[in-house]
Amino acid sequence: MKRFLVIMLSVAASLGIYAQKSAGFSATTTLYKDYQPAKITLADGKVIKQSKANVFLKNSRLLFKRGMFDMEANMAQISRVEFADKTFEKLDTMLVTVVDTVGDKRILCATTIDIEAYKSKAVNDRVVTNLSLGEQVSMTTIDLAPEDELKYPLINTYYFEIDGKPFEVHERTITRMLDKDKRRMLKTYMQFPDFDWGDREYLRKILQLFD
Repeated sequence: MKRFLVIMLSVAASLGIYAQKSAGFSATTTLYKDYQPAKITLADGKVIKQSKANVFLKNSRLLFKRGMFDMEANMAQISRVEFADKTFEKLDTMLVTVVDTVGDKRILCATTIDIEAYKSKAVNDRVVTNLSLGEQVSMTTIDLAPEDELKYPLINTYYFEIDGKPFEVHERTITRMLDKDKRRMLKTYMQFPDFDWGDREYLRKILQLFD
């Protein structure tokens, strides 16, 4: 058993660590319980207003109401979405928030449902199926999970944007991008007792290594 545990730990260490952090729970599969007004900046610079918009937490994509239907926006056309309390920018096919900036570099964050954590709890097989519909149905419509007393675990996934190019924060990726001295500094940070890949201040320190 000890030998097996050592092997498993070695495999985990070799895979490296992503910058992810638990973000609590949501009672719904959308950011807002009720759809909210939003100002949407399109990729061509045009600005439109949507009276009923939301963010689907399964994949952090923009939703809007069309009559009785929940519609998923074509993310290729989206650049920025502004709600009353949050502003999002598009990263690939997701909506992300800007956590912090270091010069012209940025720390970005996507908040989504932690599907694996949710499945492991095996709360309700029917709802898990609903959460998986994004890969099976038309990309213009979404079958949202029913609102009841379920709690969906959320996770924050962090990205660095350097020279306009974003990438997911991962120990292995960052290590490969740094020179020897800065790799040593990274290892020093990681040895601090309170080090956390999801901590904003440590993410700032790591991003500063790219100066």
